[in-house]
Order: sequence, then C-alpha cells, then structure tokens
Amino acid sequence: MKAKLLTLVSLASLFILNGCNGIGDKDTLLARIDGEKVYQEDYALLLKNAGGLKAVKNQYLYDNLYSKAALSAKAVEEYPELEEQWKAYYADLDARVLTMVYQRYYVSENMTYSDAELRQFYDANRSMFPEDSTGDFLSVRPLVASYYYASKNADAFAAYIKDSLKLENPTAEDSLKAKKSFADARRIALQQELSTDVLAKHNIEIKELPPVDPKVYYNKHQDKFMTVPGYELYHVQADSAKLAGLFTEKPTLEQFKSVAVANSKNAKTAKDSGYVGHVKVDYVLPYGIGVVPQLMPTLKDKEPGFVTPVLKASDNTFHVFYLAGIDASRLKPFDRVDVGIANAIKEGFYFDVDTSVVLITKAGEPVFTEADMIRFNEKFVKRAMNRNLHDRIVSMLAEAFAFADAAKEAHLNHSWEYRAMVRQSRWDYLSEHYIQKKFGCENIPEDTLKALYDRTGSPIHVGYDYEQAKDDLRKVAAFPVNMYKHEYYMGYRMLYVGKTFEESIPVVYARRSDEVERLMSERFAAEAYSKATVHLYDTGVAEYKPTMIASVLLARADSLYQAGKKSDAYYEYRKVMFAYADNDSLFEHVAYEMAQIESENEEFQDAEGDYYAFYKMWPNSPNAEKAMFSRGFILNENLGQNEQALEVLEEFLQKYPNSELKESAQWLVDNIKSNGKLAEDLMKKIEAEE
Repeated sequence: MKAKLLTLVSLASLFILNGCNGIGDKDTLLARIDGEKVYQEDYALLLKNAGGLKAVKNQYLYDNLYSKAALSAKAVEEYPELEEQWKAYYADLDARVLTMVYQRYYVSENMTYSDAELRQFYDANRSMFPEDSTGDFLSVRPLVASYYYASKNADAFAAYIKDSLKLENPTAEDSLKAKKSFADARRIALQQELSTDVLAKHNIEIKELPPVDPKVYYNKHQDKFMTVPGYELYHVQADSAKLAGLFTEKPTLEQFKSVAVANSKNAKTAKDSGYVGHVKVDYVLPYGIGVVPQLMPTLKDKEPGFVTPVLKASDNTFHVFYLAGIDASRLKPFDRVDVGIANAIKEGFYFDVDTSVVLITKAGEPVFTEADMIRFNEKFVKRAMNRNLHDRIVSMLAEAFAFADAAKEAHLNHSWEYRAMVRQSRWDYLSEHYIQKKFGCENIPEDTLKALYDRTGSPIHVGYDYEQAKDDLRKVAAFPVNMYKHEYYMGYRMLYVGKTFEESIPVVYARRSDEVERLMSERFAAEAYSKATVHLYDTGVAEYKPTMIASVLLARADSLYQAGKKSDAYYEYRKVMFAYADNDSLFEHVAYEMAQIESENEEFQDAEGDYYAFYKMWPNSPNAEKAMFSRGFILNENLGQNEQALEVLEEFLQKYPNSELKESAQWLVDNIKSNGKLAEDLMKKIEAEE
C-alpha cells in the first residue's frame, strides 16, 4: 500500500546555509521516495541548467526528479546488480563531472569565489539587483560574482571606467553594465590562466604512441583486405507470367542457355546465351539489368546449378537467374595493398594500438591505457576509432584528469553542484537501464538477432554489419509486436503497399519507436511512483499525480466520449495503445474504440484501415465480426471501392454464416453485383410510398 506523507517543514529551512555551500544538505530534503532522497540542490541544478522553471512546479519536480527517483528505487530493488554497474560506469565519468563543476560553476560563474562569500554580498546589496528578478540567489549568481569582483578591485575598476570606457560621470546603470563587462574580461583571462600548462601543473602527461607497421597491420586485420565475393550468373528477362512457366523442372546450364536465347528480352545478354558474367555481391548488375534487391539474399548459401524464382528488378523488369559458379572472397597480396595501407596509416584511417599501451600518466604512473580507451569508447563514444578521434579523446581526458585535481584542491568534490550532478547521473543511469530491461532489450537471444538481421539487414543504420547493428537489432526485436502488426495492417493502403510484413518492420520502427518508447517510459515511471512509499517535505507544492496509468487514461477517455468530445477521447485511447503496446488485452480494447470513433467522426479511410487491422490481429475477438462488416460497409457506402468491398463482405458471409448482420451483408453483396440497381429500386419504392 502506498503511503503519502506530507511533512510539515518550514520552507525557510530549505535555504539554510550549511558550511560554505549555498544550499544545505540534511535540512534541504524535498522528498524521500522509497530509498531515494531528493534535495533542494537537485531542483536548483535543474533550474540553473534549464534557465528557470519551464512548467508548473509540481509537475516539473515529478517529470525531472521524483519519477527518476522512483524508477531508480525500483531498479535497485528488482535488479540489485545495477548499483554496482552504475559505480563502474560512473568511475569513467567522475573526472569529467568535476571538470564541469570546476570550469562552469567555480570559474565561469563564481570567478573562484565561494557561494557563502557571494551570498553574503548578495544579501547586503539586494538593491543592486532588479526588483522584478526571481529573488533567487542562484539565478543571478554570475551577476553577483561580477559585482563582487568589481567591488573587491575598486581601484582597477575605476581605472577601467576612466581609461577603457572613457566615462567621466557614469550613471548608476552605466556603472552596473561596466561592472559586468569588467568582470567578463577577468573571466576570460582567468580561464586562460587556469588552462595554461594545466597538464604540467598537475603532473599529467600524454604519452607518444608507437608507430603502426603496415605489414603488422595487414597481418592483424586481413578481413579488411579481402576481395569482394561474387557469383557467375546467367539470366532470362521476360514478363513475370511467362518466366513462371519457363522452368517447370530444374534445367541444366545448357538448357537454361537455350531458353535464354529463345525467350530473353535483354538483347545484350540473349545473344550470349543469357550470360551476365561474374557479379560481385551487392554491386549493380551489367547489361542494363541494374539492381535486383532480392537477388543476393536468394543466392546466399546456394550451390552452383541453383535457379532463382522470378525476381523483380528496381526498374520493374523480371528475371530468373542461373548460378553457374561461386567466386569466393580471397586475401589480397600485401604488395597489392601496401601503399594504400601506408597512406591510410599516415592519414589516421588505419590505426592500431596494443591494449597494454599507456596513453596518460600522472606523476609517471599509468592512469589511462588503450584497454581503458576501448572500454570508454564502447560506453560513451560508440564510434569506429581512427587516429584523429583517438587523439581528441586522449586530449580531452588528460585535461579532465588535470581539472579534476584542480577541483579537488578547491574542495569542489564536496560542493552542492557536484553532489547534485552525481545524483542526477545515477538516476539517469538507473532509470534508463531499468526501462531498457522492462522493454526486454537486454534479453534477446543471439540467434533471434541474427535471424532478424538476415531478414531485414541493419534496420536503423543502413549499411551496418551485424556487429555494428546489434544494439539497433535489440531495440527492433524488443519493440512490441502489436504495434508492428497494427501499423502494417492499418497502413496497407498507402504506407506499406507492396511490402511484406518483414519488409515493413524497419519502416514501422522508424515511424513509431520514439513515441512508443517515450509513452512506455512515462508509464513505467508512473507505475513505479504510484507503488512507492513517498514522503514529500515541501508543503507549499501540491503533489503531482501521474496520469500515464491505464485506469486513469481509460476513465478519462470514456468520460470525454460520453461528453461528446470524441476526438479528445480518441487521443486518450491512443495514449493507452502506445504506452501499453505490450499489453494484448488493453491494445485490443483501445484499437476497437479508436476505429469506432473514426467511423463516427466520418474519418472513413482511417476507420477502414483500423477495422481491417483489428480483425486481422484478433480474428477470434467478439468484435472481429462487427469490425469486418463495418469495413465492408465503409468500402462500399463511403469509399466507393465496390470490388474490395465485395471481397470483404463475401468473406464475412462465409466466416459468420449465423451472424445477426448476415441479411445486411447479403443485401450489400447483391446490390454491388447488381451495379446498384437494388438500391435504386429501393429508393423508387420508398418515393412511391411517400
């Protein structure tokens, strides 16, 4: 049972100073959500990074802090190993976080002054800040630092006014503007001073890399220097119907050549018995044949003598191919590629470093090796490595190690910004990984991924090989099959015309994945929060109740529908469809409701597609009968597609011979077959009776 306790704590206590930090610790607790604590400093960091409050405060707190805390608590509860994984992950981030705290907050904002020092100046000089400001110290902290610096360097500032700005009697407004520009100039100088020789100051050294030997690289990476495999092919080009009848039995090569001479429409190959030649995998075919998308997948793992089924080329011509031979991939000799390898090494494209090589040292001791680089790239950068990228990452990390030392010397590893950034990073990691586990991305078997790759190739990043595409394949494989099917059937008329279900998968994923994943993530957060034990300590802010819960969404949709707001109800049902795409019963329920609303709103094309999707996906549902009849009716009466309507209605009569809608369906069928004469006669009869 969920307990919500609103503890009476004075809001004033949220801003009590604790030591030298501008925001306190134990006295600044905003919420406790299961085992997670949310502090005022977490909210303050959000506001600073966002440039102020961007929504109603209670929802802003929920969206950015409370929901993530709830997900993190649930993550640690259900998957305790995530806590240790987070610690290992963060170990590579800590230096970069400290660098940000040092450069952005300590130097750029505070100009190396402490929060306590600046707060004291701010409280003593409130008249210097606009009356319409937020009244929040943190929102104007950079300006406070600027004015404080000018006051601490009064003689230099006076000289700046007189000599640089040439102002004899500056107004109060001129003086404030001058203080800001005076301080900004110091900020630039300060950043340069602190960055100059930063590596040497902290005993950080970037080590020279050993040279890459072309022959060693060649021997180690022979897969890069293989010839492209291919096939020796013959073909016949003709109409698809004619091709289908040419080879009732498997022909010999001589028989195939004779058929090609007699029947092929391709004059260039027909005169040479249909000979296409040696064709490399995934290359364009010669003699005007062009691209045949299914040719290479069809030939994969086949033996010489294999005859393909009828295949369609990109120019809408049709072909049958005979596999005469296989050109296996071979290693190119070194003397054929040595110059290219040497040039690629010089340009940094070919690049290889042993995992034991030390890249960065501190006081002569290794702190970062090539093995660390490989791990870092896999975790954060996720790009193919070359010399230029490698050098940039090493330089960035070396500076991060140095600035992290500088931050620790200034005790910034105890600052409120650092604490808040670490917590935010942890919540982001735990919540994101929990959601991925909920999606099921991490539990897809290897053979399932390989089978998907064989069917669709790289579904998101075209051209990726299997290893490169693995993460994408996991996402596509874990994507709810309900959404794949519903989109495919619903969009049969235009979006996926001519595509098989397998061919539609990458397209559906590209169209719908962002919205499905966003709404499912909101649902997981709402469910975690609603089941958590939540203590809220800020009595001045009402608790936000998350709405991405099925019962809440359905109740709202039903209420809107009853109030006549059918379009609004439709979009609430749609939220359920996307947020609960993995829930068969909910998906089925809202799919029918959405089709009904489209029909009632006279959105007939959409309704027809959704009715079709419904009875294809749930043929045994009690609503499948009504969905099929409704589709046939719409095709006939509203869309004027009588031929298709006839097919649907006759299928209906065959499948539901005892339906209450049988007579209506039969009348529609008879009317279509009479070319509308039954309807005309009926209208005449009605008019006569009137």
